[in-house]
Amino acid sequence: MASPVEISSIRGSLLGLAVGDALGAPLEGAPPARAKEAVEAGLEMTGGRSWAPGEWTDDTALALALAESIAAHGLLDTADLAARYIELATVGKGIGNTTAGALRGAKDESDARAQAEAFHEATHRSAGNGTVMRATPIGLATNSVEVATRAAHEDATLTHHDPIAGTASAALCAALIAIRDEGNPLAAASVQSCEHDTLHDVIAAARDRPDMLAELAAGEESGACWTTLGVALHALEAIDDYEQGVLWAIGLGGDTDTNAAVAGALLGCRHGADAIPERWLEPLRERERIEAAARSLAASR
Repeated sequence: MASPVEISSIRGSLLGLAVGDALGAPLEGAPPARAKEAVEAGLEMTGGRSWAPGEWTDDTALALALAESIAAHGLLDTADLAARYIELATVGKGIGNTTAGALRGAKDESDARAQAEAFHEATHRSAGNGTVMRATPIGLATNSVEVATRAAHEDATLTHHDPIAGTASAALCAALIAIRDEGNPLAAASVQSCEHDTLHDVIAAARDRPDMLAELAAGEESGACWTTLGVALHALEAIDDYEQGVLWAIGLGGDTDTNAAVAGALLGCRHGADAIPERWLEPLRERERIEAAARSLAASR
């Protein structure tokens, strides 16, 4: 059973992810100037475009599917997880191209992996942030970096054939564990990335190179796993305030919902749910489901 401090951290991380996701969703794809203007004008949970106030995207939907699978079957039942992902890809809203390419039409986990490989071979673009955005429950479910690393890679292969996507997920999980252990999350993430130069360099930039991260977030690599992880780690390391960190991530433009979701997961893990403004929590879609998932994760530890 998790301690009260761990329970607060788990709640803060899952709620922090969902709030960042919902807050950033209406600005997804926005150029930096427009995103920064929206933040400086006082961005609130008012929705916009096709998103209702407090409505989150596939980022949170997939993370909740993972959390609920872990709570029901342990870390990690990939057959059950694939079934949940496939159902979401069929009926969900806003599923990313790489994830959709692996899941739509798939019957089971074997099909999903085969389709993920075929998508990679056809596009050579399967290093997206679709695994990083959902991997948080793995880092919350165990205190073992070794166990989390293995599970993060297993989860990632269901949709993303490029191994760097799984490595980015593992780095996020290592950072979450380091936060709870009162260690150095940036160093923990860096250890995971040693075999991938691009990921390793971006994690290093997360300490004091916001200019580099802003360029990545606004450019062709805006949806890459390394960009989202780097943005989130900088929000944690250099800003270290839930509200300001999430708003900074959104203000970069680009993949605003995913960048804010992962930043929110890290900041919520460190500071707990009480650090998340109630004015953002109050309209959050399915808040009780997220709270229930957090309780179940805590009970399964």
